[in-house]
Amino acid sequence: MSNLYLSGGGDKEQTYEIDRVFAGELGSGKPLLYVPIAMNTAHISYEDCYKWIYSVMDPFGITDITMWTNLRGKTSKDLMKFGAVYIGGGNTFSLMHDILQSGFSSQLTTFIDEGGLIYGGSAGAIVMGSHLATCEHMDNNDVQLRDRSGLSYLGDYSIWCHYDTDNDDLIHRFIDTYSKPVIALNEETGLQVKNGRMEIMGTEPAYVFDVDKMKKRVEPKEFFSFS
Repeated sequence: MSNLYLSGGGDKEQTYEIDRVFAGELGSGKPLLYVPIAMNTAHISYEDCYKWIYSVMDPFGITDITMWTNLRGKTSKDLMKFGAVYIGGGNTFSLMHDILQSGFSSQLTTFIDEGGLIYGGSAGAIVMGSHLATCEHMDNNDVQLRDRSGLSYLGDYSIWCHYDTDNDDLIHRFIDTYSKPVIALNEETGLQVKNGRMEIMGTEPAYVFDVDKMKKRVEPKEFFSFS
């Protein structure tokens, strides 16, 4: 799997370097698709979500942005009109529920296989991993999602966002329960995935936990492989 960008869920100042590289790869060709459906609109409206993504991308010259707030009925043909998809944060379980119910996972896989870019921020990053239980300490499963499997775009790795060293015991418990390695991203850390290898992005290191719970620090611009 290639052309994937993940961020740990920081604000636009914290993710500036990650967003800059992503926008540079998107360029000024096809428009950007923004999918904010993980957000609880009782607290933040979709209108405000759009204003936010525009404020993030405008400094990099990306102003042609379309927002989808419902994935039902969307086809691969619809998706291929875009150069990249940005899937935003919110409730991870709700996001995955909507992706599965709409059949959008197959559209995403086709899109990235055809050379499209996908950016996942926070919940949008977690669903790209192998298991969603990395968000259980933050997100309620109000949609009663039974299958906690993610899209597995990074092999067996699961993604832990908003990472802090206080989370280490929770990560160990996750590994004990699910036997999945974890890539932990704090709010200034991102990950670019291309052709079976990953590069750490942003201004802070990532931390990789293997299935034996050994923790490795990986610095920005450092590579490691998952294939």
